[in-house]
Amino acid sequence: MSQKKMKALQLLAPRRTVLAETPVPDTPPDGLLLKTRCVSICSTDISFYEGHLYPSRYPVVLGHEYLGEVVDVGPRFSGTVDVSTGDRIVYWGQTDFDGFAEYRSVRPVFSGEEKEDLFWADRNFYDDRRAAAVRVPDTLDDLQASFIEPTTGALRSLLSHPPKVGDRVLILGTGPIGIIAGSVIKRLLAPHSVVSVDANPRRNEHAARHFSQRACLPAELDREVPENTFDYVFDALPTVKVSDREKDPRRLAMRKLKPRGRYVLYGASQEMQQFDTWLMLAKGLNISSAPFDVSSFPMHRTAGVIVAAAHMLSTGIVDGEGLLSTVCPFDDYDRLVDILANYRSTTDLKTVVDFRTPRRYDPPAARGETATRGRTGTTGAGRVVAPRGEADAGRVAAAGEGSP
Repeated sequence: MSQKKMKALQLLAPRRTVLAETPVPDTPPDGLLLKTRCVSICSTDISFYEGHLYPSRYPVVLGHEYLGEVVDVGPRFSGTVDVSTGDRIVYWGQTDFDGFAEYRSVRPVFSGEEKEDLFWADRNFYDDRRAAAVRVPDTLDDLQASFIEPTTGALRSLLSHPPKVGDRVLILGTGPIGIIAGSVIKRLLAPHSVVSVDANPRRNEHAARHFSQRACLPAELDREVPENTFDYVFDALPTVKVSDREKDPRRLAMRKLKPRGRYVLYGASQEMQQFDTWLMLAKGLNISSAPFDVSSFPMHRTAGVIVAAAHMLSTGIVDGEGLLSTVCPFDDYDRLVDILANYRSTTDLKTVVDFRTPRRYDPPAARGETATRGRTGTTGAGRVVAPRGEADAGRVAAAGEGSP
């Protein structure tokens, strides 16, 4: 095991964190060692932080919307992509952990490969110790490159269960995943219309700028949109708790779906949520999702999806610059913890944790050999960016996205 140390943000229990020193991971013989550049915060991270999702054991290092720079290549690494030190890599794996650390290792599967290393996970599905990966194109800066991972997640759902041409679409929740999904549907999948709903008025403004022809508050959707209006719902909501079950946004969306309408669930919670079985039966609704189980959706298929995700960000189909709200230096521990604690009430979209500061340790392969790309992005570390030049309109209750 490596005796070198790195900084890592550990979650000790719900809402309890520490900035710890941990060993730098060894380079897998058939994998890569990455030096962390940027990690964007996901609603999954917040669900673990708040305790709506929970690991099999503590402590854990959260963070998985990850961009790293190759600093070491394992002696048995081979594949369809020629990888060298200095290359930037984004991965999509089943693990929800290990991103908020200065280094991490990965055993990649690139597009065109069919490698796998399966095991039975403790959350009821087959997982893979390998992760789908892509070498980041030069057209993407570091900050936007960290959005390849969430774009991959949304695309897995959309490509598995797309709306039909001419469908009336409802996006449920306009956090980053909802905006990514809505943007792809609006620009590529030829819907009749795309409407969105969120409890956060500022996020409704974001949705209207990115894709939504009408961005509603839940009460407006309930009051002004007739039942049996939509053909397709994409559910990008996190854990939802409401005192009046009739006003639960998921039940509301089911009422607005046509008979035999399709309801695509993106995220999940280990807390029970309100799904109306009467409406499912009465209307014959089709509830579907893209499985995490790699025996059904192998990692080599996700490796194809992650290439498409990088392309969508490079070409502007998904507006990465428009998704970026905040950049927080990893070294600013207090501010980072405050962001985690207050994430649900933010009006922001994506917050990126920036690791691009001098490290206390560079492995031998990186000393004098790693090509420094110098990609600083369009936003300075620690600076809050109001999307499209608009000021913060205040903090309100948010509805975002999550994943298991």
